[in-house]
Amino acid sequence: MRVYSVLPQIRYSKIREIAEKVAMKNRLLPPEERVINLTMGQNFIGDPTPVIKKIGLLFGEKIPPFLYAPSLGTFSARESVANNFYYLWYGARLETDWVMITDGAMGAIRNAMGAVVEDGDIIVVDPITFIYSLTTLRIYGRKFKLEVLDADEDTYFIPSPDYIIEFLDTLSQKNSDKKIIYYTQFGFNPSGAFRSKSDLKKIAELVDDSKNIILINDIVYHLIRFDGLELPLASLLSDEGRNIFDCDALSKPFSLMGLRVGVLITRDKELFDAAAKIQQYSIVSPNTFACEIWNVVSDPENFRELKETVERLNKKLKENFEMTRKNLGKLGIDIVSPGQGTLYAFIKVPNGDSEKFVDDLIEHARVALVPGTAFEVVPKYGRYYARMTISVTKKQLQEALERIEKFLRQQS
Repeated sequence: MRVYSVLPQIRYSKIREIAEKVAMKNRLLPPEERVINLTMGQNFIGDPTPVIKKIGLLFGEKIPPFLYAPSLGTFSARESVANNFYYLWYGARLETDWVMITDGAMGAIRNAMGAVVEDGDIIVVDPITFIYSLTTLRIYGRKFKLEVLDADEDTYFIPSPDYIIEFLDTLSQKNSDKKIIYYTQFGFNPSGAFRSKSDLKKIAELVDDSKNIILINDIVYHLIRFDGLELPLASLLSDEGRNIFDCDALSKPFSLMGLRVGVLITRDKELFDAAAKIQQYSIVSPNTFACEIWNVVSDPENFRELKETVERLNKKLKENFEMTRKNLGKLGIDIVSPGQGTLYAFIKVPNGDSEKFVDDLIEHARVALVPGTAFEVVPKYGRYYARMTISVTKKQLQEALERIEKFLRQQS
């Protein structure tokens, strides 16, 4: 065997697979016929300028070397996040030693999972969610059991807190010698629904009191919200914050995807120390540029401008969401979302086969979406849905909707 034996069993990410297929196809097509790529979970219309222009490292007469940061991130960045960032948005302060600067939210999730998951442990996930951190664990060689919660379209695929608590508590009692790790999102990709603060608090309180349940709370979308912000930090919603990780990033609200600016937060020192070892031997240290960005966004003097930037983005996204709902609604296609805030439209496909629907759109409509099967580990709901990125220019989105409409009318 010439490669690590686990790798041939792992399929390439469906999202990346489609995006790269489109990139190759577009190299061969004239501009007017190129596929409009609505696959990636990126914010193409946000404005990073208010953040980047304040980074002094870039604008001196002579730029200093970009050196390694400490493995946890610079102390100033960690202190800024702890004292200011969540205080400015939510009135919540942290301790500096709860904060680790990471290579994006995915890095924070990787650190958290790598810190706690051992062979035979049980990972619990929601039925439709971002699943790719599980693949990272498999690449690391971890062998875990998987349990999938149930929820349907009526609740936007968010299980109720009472059901989650009963499910986790039962698993915990039956598997007292194993860890039960619940990975979930505060703002759900792809449905665009948000778990309420009160529901998150119920789950956090169970985890805090448990001996073997661990919560990994992915909050990367918490500022992409149209209906008002709620505290997303599970770490602060229980008495001691035991067994809880929060994983955040600046990529979505400030269009900083490629700069990998993330943070892991936990009040649990044992978990923090273990996650720090995963980080040290995965990336050595976060880059100093990312640390400077956290200093900028956590500076109270910059908050007013940055808040206005996020508000403008959310206004554009809401307009795009409503335009998409209206245009697809005329074709009898529903969006499964409460419209609380999102980069996506999670649509119900007309033929009940999302993978075929996506293939047909790429080939005949020149629009690329992601099948709902890309967001589930146990096939059940995904074949009926597809994710469509709406965080593109209104002109590009309108062109994509017109192409979809033309294709569907030809089919009927």
